[in-house]
Amino acid sequence: MRDETRFAGAVRHHGGVSEPLAGRTVALLETRRRVEIAELVRRRGGTPLLAPCLREVPVDDRDILHGALREIAARRLDVAVFQTGVGAAAFLDAAGQAGCADAIRERLAAAVVVERGPKPLAVLLQNGIRVDRRTRDPHTTDEVVELLDSDLSGRIALLVEYGAENAVLHQELRRRGAELVAVSTYGWGLPADVQPILHLLAELEAGRVDDLMVTSASQVDNLFRVAEAEGAGDHLARWLNEGVVVAAVGPVSAAALHRHGVEVDVQPERPKMVPLVDALSEHTAGRGLPYDER
Repeated sequence: MRDETRFAGAVRHHGGVSEPLAGRTVALLETRRRVEIAELVRRRGGTPLLAPCLREVPVDDRDILHGALREIAARRLDVAVFQTGVGAAAFLDAAGQAGCADAIRERLAAAVVVERGPKPLAVLLQNGIRVDRRTRDPHTTDEVVELLDSDLSGRIALLVEYGAENAVLHQELRRRGAELVAVSTYGWGLPADVQPILHLLAELEAGRVDDLMVTSASQVDNLFRVAEAEGAGDHLARWLNEGVVVAAVGPVSAAALHRHGVEVDVQPERPKMVPLVDALSEHTAGRGLPYDER
C-alpha cells in the first residue's frame, strides 16, 4: 500500500539533515522554470532529471481567434479575467493583428478587470490597462473565485485561458449567471525534442528514479501521451506507483495524476514551487533518506 498523500508547509530544517534529497534522483517535468526548480533540488542534495513536457504553441486557426476578438470588440463587456502574463500579452497582440486593439481597450476600460498573479498584472499595466481586482498569494484559481461577484446575472464575462481550459472558472462564472466568453490564444503541445521524455521513461522502467515532481496537469497528459506512443502507456502508472514518490504542486495536477491511475504521495499546502520542493524534502526526510536505504 502506498502512503496517503501528505500535506506539508515549507520546511527549512529536518532534525539536522541539511540535504534531505541526498542520493535521490528527482524527475522534473517543468518547462518554463526548469532551471530554477533544478537548482532547488540540488540545494537539497538531490540529482535533478529534466524532462520538460510542455511547449507553448499558438492556436491553430488564427482566423477563428481574430473573428472571436472582433465579436468581443463589438459587444459590451462587464468582467474580464486574465490568468497568465503570456495569455494577456498574446490576447493583446492578437487584438492588434485582428485590427480591433482600440475597441478591445475600450471594452476593457468599461469592464471590471481581474488578474491572477504578478505576471498578468505587469503585462496589463505596461499596456495601460486598468486592473480593478488583484489576487492575493498564492494566486491560484481559488483566489480568482474570491474576487468574482456572487451575482453575475446578465453580465458578459471574458475569460482569457492559460493554455488549457480552467473548468473551475467556467463553472463558477456560469453558476453565478454570467454569459461566458472564453478565449484561448495558445495551447500546450509536446516539446520539439521529446528525447528527454524518452530518457525519463527508460529510467523509470529501470527503477532509477526516486521522485517525480509535477507542476501542471498538461505535463501529466503529455507524459502519458509519449508513453503511449512508445508502447509504455500501460506500464507508466505501475512504474510510478511501485517505486516513485510522486509530488503534485496542487489539486489540479493531482487530479490529472489520479485520472491516469497514479497515486500522489506529496502535495504542499501552498501550490507553489518552493513549498512543493520543501514538502517533498520533508516527506523524504520522514521516510529515512536515500531511497536505496528504505
